[in-house]
Amino acid sequence: MTPITLKTYQQAALDTLAGFARTARLQGAAQAFASLAGRPYQADAFGEVPCVCLRVPTGGGKTVLAAHAVPMLARAWAAVDAPVALWLVPSDAIRTQTLKALQTPGHPYRAALADAYGEGLRVCALEDVAQIAAPEWGRNAVVVVATIQSFRVEDAGQRNVYSFSESFEPHFRGVDGRALACLQNLPDALVAPEDVARDTTGVLAGFVGQPRWSLANWLALHRPLVIVDEAHNTKTDKSFTALQRLNPSLILELTATPIAAKTNVLYHVSAQELAAEDMIKLPIVLAEHPEGWPAAVFGAVQTQRKLEAEALKDEADGHGYVRPIVLFQAQNEGDEMPPEKLRNYLVNELQLPANQIVVATGKERGLDDIHLAARDCPVRYVITVQALREGWDCPFAYVLCSLQKLSSATAVEQLLGRVLRMPHAQRRGREALNRAYAHVCAAEFSQAAHALADRLIQHMGFEALDVASMIAPPSALPLWSDLEPNQPAAPVIQAPIATVFEAPSATPELLALPGVQVQTMAGMPQVVVAGHIGQDTEALLLAQVRGAKKQEQVREQVAQHNALVAAQAAPASRGTPFAPLPRLAYRTAAQAPLWPLEREAVLEEMELDLLQPQAVQLPGFHAAQEAELFEIGMQNARVTLRHADSTQMAMDWISSSIDAPTLVGWLDQLLFKAPDLAGLTQGERRAYLAAVVNHQLHTCGVPLVVLAQARFRLARDIESHVAQLRQTAAQRTFRQKVLAQGDGSAWLVEPDWAHPHVFEPGRYPVPVASRYSGRYQFGKHYFPVLADLKDGGQEFQCAQLIDRHQRVRHWVRNLDTAPCGFGLPTSRGRFYADFVAELLDGRVALLEFKGAHLMNDPYEIEKRQVGELWARTSSNRAVFGWLSYEGLAQQLDTALA
Repeated sequence: MTPITLKTYQQAALDTLAGFARTARLQGAAQAFASLAGRPYQADAFGEVPCVCLRVPTGGGKTVLAAHAVPMLARAWAAVDAPVALWLVPSDAIRTQTLKALQTPGHPYRAALADAYGEGLRVCALEDVAQIAAPEWGRNAVVVVATIQSFRVEDAGQRNVYSFSESFEPHFRGVDGRALACLQNLPDALVAPEDVARDTTGVLAGFVGQPRWSLANWLALHRPLVIVDEAHNTKTDKSFTALQRLNPSLILELTATPIAAKTNVLYHVSAQELAAEDMIKLPIVLAEHPEGWPAAVFGAVQTQRKLEAEALKDEADGHGYVRPIVLFQAQNEGDEMPPEKLRNYLVNELQLPANQIVVATGKERGLDDIHLAARDCPVRYVITVQALREGWDCPFAYVLCSLQKLSSATAVEQLLGRVLRMPHAQRRGREALNRAYAHVCAAEFSQAAHALADRLIQHMGFEALDVASMIAPPSALPLWSDLEPNQPAAPVIQAPIATVFEAPSATPELLALPGVQVQTMAGMPQVVVAGHIGQDTEALLLAQVRGAKKQEQVREQVAQHNALVAAQAAPASRGTPFAPLPRLAYRTAAQAPLWPLEREAVLEEMELDLLQPQAVQLPGFHAAQEAELFEIGMQNARVTLRHADSTQMAMDWISSSIDAPTLVGWLDQLLFKAPDLAGLTQGERRAYLAAVVNHQLHTCGVPLVVLAQARFRLARDIESHVAQLRQTAAQRTFRQKVLAQGDGSAWLVEPDWAHPHVFEPGRYPVPVASRYSGRYQFGKHYFPVLADLKDGGQEFQCAQLIDRHQRVRHWVRNLDTAPCGFGLPTSRGRFYADFVAELLDGRVALLEFKGAHLMNDPYEIEKRQVGELWARTSSNRAVFGWLSYEGLAQQLDTALA
């Protein structure tokens, strides 16, 4: 059983969450969140209990993130081997689907958990919790899947989860009184006199003031990690109380559309990150049909036929089977075109085979028992009205056709979400199959685009800057052409973006501005603005409306409009190619093959003895025991673990019967996948771990029981220490093999022009939190958005100089991750220069800006040497600039000369 390979953005989200958990153990949730997210922490509902959110748009894989988050949080935050996790979902349909996935051997969701906890893992529904024997809790990981509604009620006595149940007697009878004390202050946890008065069995008579033997209390006793799916639905007082009753250790929320004022968004995934990882299809090719629904339906059918032809060619090229499907959103019963009438129209007027059409509504369940991905399934058209069944999967959905008005159509987000998902999360060979398609009834593209953008932003978790490059007219991206697969398209001319603003009495000053016109729509005057909206124009538009709410709507319209305009103006949006950038490569001899130069090649040449005395010492680790207080030292910080933290632990870990080989085996099981230990054999790894444990026991005098208690911290320190040892050795080897050109033992390093890095339109995955959001408009940036650039400061001024430089054709604010960012190898991994430019003479340039305080840092010097080596070996086709603030303009001129 192998867990699914995480996407880059998924791993980045989990790494951020792990960093938060580790920092929160030291500094508390508020400081940890502020340091990572750069904004204040909202602690109103849960006090000291951490509650953070991963914001993932539709199609981003929230469930697989949650499955991987459970074992990570168990280690980094709760420090337990066998956690209890409560997985809350918004509906019973999703509960059934999630429960089945987590219980099915081989399913990627279960694999993520079973990989950490083995087949002893228990996954159950609420009604099965009592069937898990008391001794299993704390020895096997337990995941309980439920709906939030099961716990959300004003009167706790009205829910079985809070009721006194004799089925939990064997669980509570053996619990230490000190452990039960944690239930005393929880809402509705104790038996009250009124409970006794209502009890007709007489069982509760002797329990007044004592904890109920209830399912909720049993979960609360174990301080569960709580996962909340679609968390925006739980921001109510009832939900807060329900979660408080459960005594959570930590709450992880996942949603596409968080409520900003009530949510601590720790990581926000962007649409471009999803597209770069082939999770969704972009852009959405949007066709408007002012003639009405017959034209929209006909256009959707034609699109399906042409896509299916492309799919057959794609399969012949070895890219697998796909059968594009249209999702029709029909009108309501009583309107012109309800579902049954639309089916008849498709069969009788457009002559489609009846077996290719199914209707899925509340009354007609045409999709039940149909496997749409099967090769022998004939279905190509699905008709619905409101929403399709929750959890229903349609991997081949490609075309949305809405016969309802897009701005008011209900549940269109669910249908659009199905169309956006990329089949099997794998990019297709034919570009037409990497896009989504929408046919709508609208008078103008700009109106349809804005209505669609509103849905994507307000209900599906995308940002205006994402949406700006997500929607394109058919003229910009023809469905098929004479181009070969993946051949770049010619530059296209796009229709100008125009936005309609409310303007009951437009002033002459506003109307005199370029790009501003007045149109009468439905008897009301409206202002239509084309082109970029500057501050002065925005101020005049704001003056047209009264009230804070309406003015905020205007500001949002302006931001969305400017994002669309900027996206359209970017070279990538126009189909302009960016010059290829050569990667560094090496030969071991003059006639030897050319190999990619990566850190892994350097590590293969490296020698490291992990059994030398320095290697088995952990300088930053210190553990001391005082009665029932354990203090674990970490450099300049301290974490204090009191007796209550051990309630979930298997007793072997806090008893004197533990032995050193058992602890070594546990460390080996936890660390065998650690990157810096994975290359060792099990014998080598265990010998090293045994040496570390013996050093702590005999040289440092740490009692074995204390080492066992501190085992998670010990494992992290070992991993960090080995990483540092390997890095020191790698730096030495990199200097010998790569930087010492001319030395007899060095490799022959040269650029590989045959396998260059290429910046591709639509593949610039920038996390939302790190995007440039200033008002200055960069005219030459290749992509519509900029990564990790603050509005103001020295680096911002450097970007402005590059943007205005007469030798620069266009440039990219480089990403710091592969495969979309361009990096050069170093002893630590890869070095991603701040800026990459293509010059008018065809050369490419790498430009790195450095503050004066970093100029003499050893690793910074190594990066500079690598950049200079890349440029020096390029035969004058590439340049490298190492820039600082003092005399920046002159330095840039010199670098680009």
